[in-house]
Amino acid sequence: MLISVIIPAFNEERVIQQTLERIKLGIKESESEGVSWEIIVCDNNSTDKTAEIATKMGTKIAFKPINQIARARNTGVGMAQGDWLLFSHR
Repeated sequence: MLISVIIPAFNEERVIQQTLERIKLGIKESESEGVSWEIIVCDNNSTDKTAEIATKMGTKIAFKPINQIARARNTGVGMAQGDWLLFSHR
């Protein structure tokens, strides 16, 4: 089973690395046989280094140029391959 974690993000440069580190830690702590994960950050037209940081951390990046969280979530869903979808945002 594949679980997709989708994170809509707009100018999250200050917190995206810590957020991704914590998600990856949670994934590691809850690993079980037959379950795999993907993390997708949907950059919602950020003007900072959000996408660059997320890319360096090994996540998939989607881009949505129209600033609206629902559109960003849906763009991430369009890229997701998972059987289950989890969303994280603040």
